[in-house]
Amino acid sequence: MRSFARLALACALSATPVLAAPPPVNGPSAAAGLRPYTIDDMLGLEQLGRAVFSGDGRKLVFERQGPWTLAKRWDLDFLMPQRTSRLYVADLAQGGASSPLLGSGPDVGETLGALSPGGRRLIVYRLKERFREMGVVELASGQVAWSGLMVEPEVFTAQARWRSDREVVAIATTPDTPSFLLGRGWQAKARQAAAWQAAEQGQPTVTVLKGGVGASDNPRWPDVDLTVFDVERGKVRRLARGPFFDLRLAPGGRTVALTALEETVAIDAAAPVENNAFDRRRRLVLVDLDTGEVHRPCPSCDMVGYLMSWAPNGQALITAARPDDKAGDWRRVRYWRMPVDGEGQVIADDLAPGSMREAGGTTLRLVPDAGWIGGDPVLLAGEGEGQGAWWRIGRGRLERLTASAPAPTARRTAQLGEHIVVRSAAGLVALGAPGALALPTAATQAAPVLPGDLPQTLLVSDREKAELLLPQEQFRPSGVLSPGAQLLAVAPATGAVAALTRTPAGVGALVLAQPGHLPQELVQINTGLASVDAAPPTPIVHCTPQGQTVTSWLYRSTGHGPSDNRALIVVPYPGADYAGPPPGDGPDAQGFAVNVRAMVGAGYAVLVPSLPLPPKAEPADGMGEAILAAVDAALKADAGLSRTRLAIWGQSFGGFAALMAAAQSSRFKAVIASAAPTDFYAMYGAQGAAAITTPEVALHLSSMYGWSEAGQGRMLAPPWRDPVRYGRASPILTADKITAPVLLIEGDSDIHTGQAMEMFTALYRQGKAVELASYGGEGHVVISPANVRDVYARAFAFLQAALGEEGPAAETPSQPGSQAASPRASQ
Repeated sequence: MRSFARLALACALSATPVLAAPPPVNGPSAAAGLRPYTIDDMLGLEQLGRAVFSGDGRKLVFERQGPWTLAKRWDLDFLMPQRTSRLYVADLAQGGASSPLLGSGPDVGETLGALSPGGRRLIVYRLKERFREMGVVELASGQVAWSGLMVEPEVFTAQARWRSDREVVAIATTPDTPSFLLGRGWQAKARQAAAWQAAEQGQPTVTVLKGGVGASDNPRWPDVDLTVFDVERGKVRRLARGPFFDLRLAPGGRTVALTALEETVAIDAAAPVENNAFDRRRRLVLVDLDTGEVHRPCPSCDMVGYLMSWAPNGQALITAARPDDKAGDWRRVRYWRMPVDGEGQVIADDLAPGSMREAGGTTLRLVPDAGWIGGDPVLLAGEGEGQGAWWRIGRGRLERLTASAPAPTARRTAQLGEHIVVRSAAGLVALGAPGALALPTAATQAAPVLPGDLPQTLLVSDREKAELLLPQEQFRPSGVLSPGAQLLAVAPATGAVAALTRTPAGVGALVLAQPGHLPQELVQINTGLASVDAAPPTPIVHCTPQGQTVTSWLYRSTGHGPSDNRALIVVPYPGADYAGPPPGDGPDAQGFAVNVRAMVGAGYAVLVPSLPLPPKAEPADGMGEAILAAVDAALKADAGLSRTRLAIWGQSFGGFAALMAAAQSSRFKAVIASAAPTDFYAMYGAQGAAAITTPEVALHLSSMYGWSEAGQGRMLAPPWRDPVRYGRASPILTADKITAPVLLIEGDSDIHTGQAMEMFTALYRQGKAVELASYGGEGHVVISPANVRDVYARAFAFLQAALGEEGPAAETPSQPGSQAASPRASQ
């Protein structure tokens, strides 16, 4: 007790200087000419997606994602930018002027794929209705060869890669095939509607799911085709068919490694659950691209993660797997060497993958990673909780290459020729013969790459100098970017780099930087935000109830002053710890669920608190106290905040926190909880309607009991082993202690539908002020523009009624057209 008291006192003393009340961000006069951020601004945001230089560095192709409202149909869930994205090409030899690359038409989304090895061809995609076709464009002429193949977006896994400058290997599907990605927004609803119609006509509509020995009868992951597209001949070869999910091409292009999702896994009831584990065994399948011959080097290995790392000679790869006899037990995972012919073998039985803690989670998630130095495997192996080191296995001996470092950051950063770059405790290190080489300590960035790929070039910046670090540790002078620029693409041939820059107001620009030249803006986006009041947040340094010093962030309008008595909204998310301003709360962030900028624009101050959680702490324990510690620090720092008009608004796990905090304190006068877990007993088995209508791809039982036991839920056991802990975590069982009015928001297609209705019923039964807004056709986040507008109009009206009229009145959302249009016609 004394040690805790000393810790709390030390925290308080260290935080005290930051809590003095600061002056207003600027002052009332500084607000002249600025307008509040509105819902129209949020719905009108543009984004820059992927970008790539041609091999000679003379052309830059980039994705420009249009405003959300231009989609015309909102049926792709979080993949909606696939509908509004268009491809443009900037000719750097002609001064950087950009023009449409494909010009597919107003209702077709265009996105980028991989660049060919020679750099003159590029994989592109066009999405029309629900068919996403792969094609190849000649960058010199602009001519496109369309394949007729539908390929899923590359979000988590690789789907199409170049075998040579002439051939593309791709996993091809159809619009009617159950889809883990493109179909997640519409397929389940379409099947449900069809089932209702069939039932009305007297036809059977049953879906049967089984467990135990019968689990193998459950619907299989859908079969798709492994194809090779010959660009020059316009021909497609189909080599294999199966439940393929991911691919990696071997060096030399002779063999492709595929992940196949096959038998249903019956998780060992006694084994710890890895959060977000797959419910199907992941098998390694090797296919010879010349003969079509299929080889399975370890038919009884269940792969973990997405690791498939090929040796330089293309004769073997490394993956992480566990044996079938220990289903679901991540403690049995080891690294395996899988040859193109012959049987797979464990590389080193005493080296297991490293591990990490998921944000807000309780147990460890594996972080398998491995590469090659020459013909020797190089493995990231765990060394205690959350730590990992790199080891080389060669000529019968084990060689340690790095010191311990946090497992997530120790993963491979880049591949520079025969060297792999990792982040050790000493900084970036290149592992390879003759040994580990320390890299420059200056700021280092790698351009984003497609899933399964590693960057081949690093940008090293030091004040006014920048260089590209190329394979074999060669340096090439590069263009210099401004601090904070987000690297999008590099051109090794010329040293040119492309990046996204942002103003404090959120106006973005695609910037080209070439050696010896000043940076050049090629395209601007979100120009309408230039007139928006986007005052930066103020850091509020304070102590948690456990004595930990953290920083929370207070958002206010530019003209905010000490006499405002401004109502304060708290936006919590348990487990979050923000060293800097939350990245999702910038004025150009496309956050629909709890948009901090929209709340400020409506007249409120907003506090985003840091809420770190000890690894095994119960999620509800002290939640209200932790949130109010941040609130009290903000009130001490800003005299212009109301001491009584306090609201709390959370999404998902943040919605859980809002309800639980309101049950633990009467200081909150209004509560908004969207997509919130309210009943942890029911959350354990939550699956949603899609698990019944499209079980082939949407039945993920382990995802929710993994969430409950090993993830955010932090229950550490199933409910029949510790029902009391589940009860303490369930807001439904504290509904009698909530005194504030409550607004509950849900989408009827969310994975845990019914949770909001349970809470509504509990509050309704007690005669308490409660409102439930259920949005048809929406999932975990409301995304349809009309529904988004309704959510915020309803929420702001609810807050105004609950908090009263003191101070600035909350503004109603503006009508369409308040944001200045971006000049898109010429781009």
